[in-house]
Amino acid sequence: MITNETIQRLYTTYATAPELFEDRGLSRLMDYAFDTDAIDFDGDRLVFNTVDAQSPLHSVEIECIHGAEEIDGWLAVVLPEAILFIDCNDFHNTRIHIK
Repeated sequence: MITNETIQRLYTTYATAPELFEDRGLSRLMDYAFDTDAIDFDGDRLVFNTVDAQSPLHSVEIECIHGAEEIDGWLAVVLPEAILFIDCNDFHNTRIHIK
């Protein structure tokens, strides 16, 4: 279950992007992008197809992603000022938490 404590832990853990790509947990995010149509690659950006195309979070530069972590069936994609929670069981269900 995603709680306020979980959200705060994610913001604290990924307050800055770790220097090593491997420490950001992006390999899981990349695997997920290859397994589903919920996420696509567009050059150096990830496109979240489950987020409205008019939203500024519809497309995000990979370098802006501070971390990615799977939590209770959700994939959390941590940005500096927001977290996208993508349901791993229902690819069309995405929630956004804005700091």
